[in-house]
Amino acid sequence: MVFLRMLILIALTGYSYGMGQTPANQLNEFGTFVSASFFLLAPVLYFYPLLEAYMHKQPNIYSIFALNLFLGWTLVGWVVALVWALKSQEPVKAAVVSTPDVKPVAPPPTPIIPPSPAKQMKQCPYCAEDILMAAKKCKHCGSEV
Repeated sequence: MVFLRMLILIALTGYSYGMGQTPANQLNEFGTFVSASFFLLAPVLYFYPLLEAYMHKQPNIYSIFALNLFLGWTLVGWVVALVWALKSQEPVKAAVVSTPDVKPVAPPPTPIIPPSPAKQMKQCPYCAEDILMAAKKCKHCGSEV
């Protein structure tokens, strides 16, 4: 990667030096080559997401083409089309679970609890709530009975 960056930097330095040596109304040979190759390579770069979608055999290649054609001129539309084209198409794995035939089990019968004998109650003289006859303190108001 460093080698590629150095090569690009050397090419741009040569281009800028060559452009500085020519008159203002002309292009040198390197400038002519760059401008001619730009018009040839720009459509390839613009439709690069479509090329990637074709190479990855995307099932929705027409949608990627439409997105790239109409919104590819924005950087966001081009990046979305490229990400969509590079997305892997792994099938969704469904697990088949077989359940054994189990008959529903009835819940066990609840035991019948005999009712407790009624407790003797009295009223609190302070709050008039029902309390047990043996209570020495009211559970509602907290006063001594």
